[in-house]
Amino acid sequence: MIARSRIPICLLFVLILSSLMLLHRPAQAADSSPVAKPPSFKKIIVGKTPLRVEVADTLEKQERGLMFRQSMPENEGMLFVYREPQEMSFWMRNTFIPLDIAFVGADGFILNIHQARPLDESVLYPSAGSAKYVIETNQGWFARHGIRPGDRVTIGR
Repeated sequence: MIARSRIPICLLFVLILSSLMLLHRPAQAADSSPVAKPPSFKKIIVGKTPLRVEVADTLEKQERGLMFRQSMPENEGMLFVYREPQEMSFWMRNTFIPLDIAFVGADGFILNIHQARPLDESVLYPSAGSAKYVIETNQGWFARHGIRPGDRVTIGR
């Protein structure tokens, strides 16, 4: 009988002690872990068609691109912005979405458009000249809107 009464008291003691430890746990400093900044979106005009784009204007954002995403809304894409025009190539490492990749010169005109296969790292998709911008959209977006190389992209400020 005595043993039975001690077990609940021991359990109660453990529960109270655990609760007190949780209450007195030191709070983490607000600066201890970096908070991810939400993506920056802007509206651009491709040909005559508006497109909402997530802006990749830092090396970190450009390296990650659209990797690991499973889908993207129809009239959205990603705009890569580079400081200087350069010849470049893109690939589809860890990219699950079939994409169109449009290379755009500093003058705002589309140099070329590639249809890129998901997860295919064997192919590099090159620019047809020096590009300052690259636009990635869902595959077929440019064709559905009648947009071709030579069409203008208005990026704005």
